[in-house]
Amino acid sequence: MKKVLILSLGVILISCEKNSPFDDLVDVYEEALTDTTTTITQNINYKFDMDGRCQQDNNGYYHLPLIEGENQTLHRFGAYTTNTDIYGLPTQVIWLCNAYWEYNGNTVPIVNGTSYADPNVDSVFCMMAPVFEMQNDTITIYGQAWFEEGDVILKDSINIIFK
Repeated sequence: MKKVLILSLGVILISCEKNSPFDDLVDVYEEALTDTTTTITQNINYKFDMDGRCQQDNNGYYHLPLIEGENQTLHRFGAYTTNTDIYGLPTQVIWLCNAYWEYNGNTVPIVNGTSYADPNVDSVFCMMAPVFEMQNDTITIYGQAWFEEGDVILKDSINIIFK
């Protein structure tokens, strides 16, 4: 009797079909891949122009006065950019600078690494925090804006002299 019960249960379990949660997606993707309709997307002339947001000389160098007696001088710089791409995604900007300072044995970059464009205005901003010991140094800040999930990338840079 035990053998018949185990054999019957085994046949039932083996004959049951288990549905994969991905089975429904296969139908959707097959339809999308065989769709022959034409999708028209808008062509955007993307812009990305960095701005140091402080006094600029005739050579294009920005001049940022550092606050004497303060550990850091906080300054907001940025760029004029297209704020969203054809997918409606906000513009992502990756910032990089060739300057840093040290604190308790740790290297501290003077600019934040990433920011996103304001959805209401064609601009993006980033904070920098140089220390007073950087007075009379010249730094370069690089920006790289990403549009259309990385298919379009624009680059720019600015030079800043700390006064």
